[in-house]
Amino acid sequence: MVEEEELRALQGEGHGVGAYRDVEPKDSHSLSSRTPDDSRSWCGRLREECSPSRRLPILTWIRRYDGEDALSDLIAGVTLGLTMIPQSIAYATIAGLPSQYGLYAAFMGSLVYVFCGTVREVSIGPTSLMSLMTLEYTAGRPPQYVIVLAFASGLVELAMGAFRLGFLVCFISVPVTSAFTSATALIIIGAQLGNLLGLPRLPATDSGFFSTVWGVVRRLRDVSYGDTALGVACLVLLVALQSLPRLVPAARHRRLHRLLWYTSLARNAITVLASALLAHYLTHTLPDGVPFRLSGNVEPGIPAFEWPVRGATVGNTTVSFLEITSELGSGLLLVPLVAVLANVAIAKAFATDGVVDATQELIALGLCNVIGSCFRAMPTTGAFTRSAVSHASGVRTPLSGLYSALLTLMALGVLTPYFYYIPRATLAAVLIAAVASMLDLAIVRRLPRPPASLSDLLAWTVCFAVCLLSGVEVGLLCGMAVSLLEPLRHWVWPRADRSTVQGPPLTYRHIRPNPGLLYPGVDRLRTLVLADAQRLAPLPIVLDCSQFVALDYSAVRALRELADEVARFGGPMFLRNVTPTWQKALQLRQTEHGFVFHRPDNSEPEPPK
Repeated sequence: MVEEEELRALQGEGHGVGAYRDVEPKDSHSLSSRTPDDSRSWCGRLREECSPSRRLPILTWIRRYDGEDALSDLIAGVTLGLTMIPQSIAYATIAGLPSQYGLYAAFMGSLVYVFCGTVREVSIGPTSLMSLMTLEYTAGRPPQYVIVLAFASGLVELAMGAFRLGFLVCFISVPVTSAFTSATALIIIGAQLGNLLGLPRLPATDSGFFSTVWGVVRRLRDVSYGDTALGVACLVLLVALQSLPRLVPAARHRRLHRLLWYTSLARNAITVLASALLAHYLTHTLPDGVPFRLSGNVEPGIPAFEWPVRGATVGNTTVSFLEITSELGSGLLLVPLVAVLANVAIAKAFATDGVVDATQELIALGLCNVIGSCFRAMPTTGAFTRSAVSHASGVRTPLSGLYSALLTLMALGVLTPYFYYIPRATLAAVLIAAVASMLDLAIVRRLPRPPASLSDLLAWTVCFAVCLLSGVEVGLLCGMAVSLLEPLRHWVWPRADRSTVQGPPLTYRHIRPNPGLLYPGVDRLRTLVLADAQRLAPLPIVLDCSQFVALDYSAVRALRELADEVARFGGPMFLRNVTPTWQKALQLRQTEHGFVFHRPDNSEPEPPK
């Protein structure tokens, strides 16, 4: 991504003001996972988990806040706000919502994370991914459905934090994440082609990528040349502004490079402002009005607090809160799961040493969505692009979110009359330029090479194809299912290192299963052991348990029965390297050559002479 490349270049400078320094957090303890001391009572650990300083990290770092921090956070917050405002307006259009819903989400997400967040760079607000997921489940429905989805997602995220379920995102592999984000980027680009070309807006649907593109192709005769020209010009301007820092080497002209860097960061705001001024001028100059479509009126101000549990009116029918949640279906779980995946991944990318208090991040994200839904906000999560902007702008603490929130509030209170003049083609160009960096098709060349495997390539392909054909939520689940086949294969078909060890004192067949033994792999291990026992009888079988990481009841019972079956071929079976806990569970007793199962008659199998 271009942002990452420029960020690395700036970090490599080693010069300049604090905006370019990688400043260590004032209290790194608040950013890292804490390992509970097992010697303490559960009551003491519970008190620590629920302590205000743990659940409100602002109470820890605010005590060391100084003037230098305030200046750095102000610069970062204003820069972030200039990026967030046009993006939030554009992301609301992806979800099929009026522009103000994106600004509500940006304001509340930034404000709540100031108090509950642990990673200074993370920016909570609307994202292209959340907007697309919202459209998947609320297309063609009233905005109240979106508010309920945000509220329910926040509750699920809070529950995941309370029960420490952040580890669930570990089941989503990197190839699946790459395919998911790449497919999402393509779907968003396809959905914005209509706005970029000025095509008449169709009712919001959750049709697949190819259906959307085909719909655009069929309506090419209705293209508006004014919208197309403006959209293409905005795309060219965005790419040009993004490339500005590369024109001047940072090592030779620090100040000029820094100016170009900040100009590049504000490219979305510059493009939107320029096109809005153009539209305002043409509106009052041309008798027939502007030759492109405008965004329209935006409701000003922050809405009043209201619990999002009331029903919605669809036509002449009132739909209750429970009926809305039942219609949202799997979105109540998949939307928060995807939000957690994105937020934890971004937090790990920017946190010190990559260590994150995942539980607190889940709670913070849940509160952002629950509180935000009370002010009519759409679902939110962390955004990598905005987080990279915060990092590059020299953010010191999460308090920078307060300045970006105030800037968003000012936009809602003062600038909403001027949002009317923002062309839709400009917002489409901003979205296309923003999500283009999410495309990661180069990973396909790397996946078949070691240490990756063909299973990774298969998981990427399945996830990518299903996302484009059937929707991102189905594609994510299919990709997860395929990626889990590889670790499952090692449990269903466990590998075993087999060799014959010559004595003295004993010549035996050594078998070491890897990585462990659970019920799916019992039959496979039984086949391997009995094949050697029959072929090499009466040679003793020594089962090395050093690689075992888990046992279940089926495996314990199977091992006892396997010892009896080996004995029928004339050779005993010994177990070695068994942990003390498993010795008791397996009811083993020590012999000269290893462990054997306890027998009622205390008979000990003797090795053949």
